[in-house]
Amino acid sequence: MISGVRAARWSRADTIALTALTTLAAVIRIVRLGDPDSIVFDETYYAKDSCWYALNSISVCGEEQVEVHPPLGKWLLAAGIKLFGYDSFGWRFAAALAGVATVALLYVLARRLLRSTLAASLSTGLLAVDFLHFVQSRIAMIDVFVPLFGLAAVLFVVIDRDVALGDPPSGEDRRIRRPWRLAAGMAAGAATATKWSGAFFVVLVILLSIVWEVAARRERGEAHTWGGALKGEWSSLLAYLVVVPVLVYGVTFVGQVHGALFGAPWSDGTWLREWWDRQIHMADFHLGLEATHTYQSPPWTWILVRRPVSYFYETTASGERAEILALGNPILWWSSLLALAFVAYSWARRRDFRGPKGVILAGFLVTYGPWLIQQSDRSAVFLFYLLPTVPFMYLAIGAVVATLGRSWEARAAVVVVAALAAGSFAFFYPVMAKVPLSAEGWSDRMWYQTCDRAPPKTPGGESPPPTGWCWI
Repeated sequence: MISGVRAARWSRADTIALTALTTLAAVIRIVRLGDPDSIVFDETYYAKDSCWYALNSISVCGEEQVEVHPPLGKWLLAAGIKLFGYDSFGWRFAAALAGVATVALLYVLARRLLRSTLAASLSTGLLAVDFLHFVQSRIAMIDVFVPLFGLAAVLFVVIDRDVALGDPPSGEDRRIRRPWRLAAGMAAGAATATKWSGAFFVVLVILLSIVWEVAARRERGEAHTWGGALKGEWSSLLAYLVVVPVLVYGVTFVGQVHGALFGAPWSDGTWLREWWDRQIHMADFHLGLEATHTYQSPPWTWILVRRPVSYFYETTASGERAEILALGNPILWWSSLLALAFVAYSWARRRDFRGPKGVILAGFLVTYGPWLIQQSDRSAVFLFYLLPTVPFMYLAIGAVVATLGRSWEARAAVVVVAALAAGSFAFFYPVMAKVPLSAEGWSDRMWYQTCDRAPPKTPGGESPPPTGWCWI
């Protein structure tokens, strides 16, 4: 047995915790899901597109939108429309279900990585009441599906590690018999087929797989560990974590790309040519995008919660204010930076490549780092792009608790953090779920109002984002 890869035994307490936290996530996401009963923010693209996928009717769906993202997220939103009809509950149902499933997945992943029911419960509970994840689970946008499939990919590759590296080598060719690696490739492909940023998870599972193989060979005393790992694993890595994601990605376009199945792939009118032209169209859109939006914000500000995104706002006849504001929980997000610093320090001291801290750091860096690198080259990027990174932020907080073990300090930390999470969620719930507030009550929740706004670049154009910390 390679040390450090056996998961702690699942207990009855885990079943209770998983059930309770998943139920909590479901209740708060489903209650009042259909309110408002109109299209808000980018639902104007995704709900309408998904309506076409489900019903294919201009009289019901309106004009078809431009396809600038892969189709899987819209297929899933379309399933909700098929089940409940083309109304606000129907077009948001799949997003809510994805949000609940992500919470459940995080518990299983956290329990396997951290080997602590307490730490897994804390990490998962924080995601269940996370402000941004809550709001994105109640809006018909495709972003919530990326962390769902991405976490599934990480969980599956961790299980693959535990199964494949947890036993001494034998004559069996484990490069081929890797069902969990296959599952990881399928999940990472699904993340990419939802949004191109989901490809970060393809990179993540490949990186983790290679590093774990190298670490296992070093523990067995093998020489040339990097070369040996690549030589011994390249076929499995290529097949399951490169080819499979590409195939999953391609299959999701069936029914949305049309063309002849037979013929030279580069010939006009063939399915592969039409599929390729769709990829070029999407790439041209994203690479050439120069839009300015009043709610955009540079990636380095996302965890700081400098500029949330307002999806809906109205003032009622009685003067009350109702809003749906996609924001992060500043108390928990800022705390996660301290937890990540602790995780990074602990990992640097031990360099345990197969331990939970390496997975957490890799997940955080691979899903967030690319945005930081390219932040000067992209316009119209928003705080909700951080959503796939949020589970790793809470895994870092859970890792701190797991490090403290069963001490009174650990239990006290859980109580304090859980109380802060529950209290802050209750306080901000109205501005995340369109609950009317008095003008004073609404203003009390707008912590930052330093909104130095510049005029639009053109008359009637979109205003650029304010220069200060602005929640309004």
